[in-house]
Amino acid sequence: MTGQAVGVADPELRQRVLAGILALLPRILKQEAPATAEATKLFDELGLSSSTTLELLLELEEELEIQIDVEDIDQGDLETIGTLANFIAEHALPDG
Repeated sequence: MTGQAVGVADPELRQRVLAGILALLPRILKQEAPATAEATKLFDELGLSSSTTLELLLELEEELEIQIDVEDIDQGDLETIGTLANFIAEHALPDG
């Protein structure tokens, strides 16, 4: 297997993931996203649901040309924009 080892965050990928999340949120939320930061809570502050979170993950896969291994995702990984970016950077596989 080639590519990023699972469990090791790639700082460049993490930045791309953060930028992707921030760019996609208005489309996913179907409204302008409020002021967001890495500490912004996905469910409590942005109002994401399970289905909109899945939509966000699918859009990120397409946008960044990666596959997100969601088998190990848990509620803690979905707490904030930053924790989601960490999870994706650690569990992303190259698309292809």
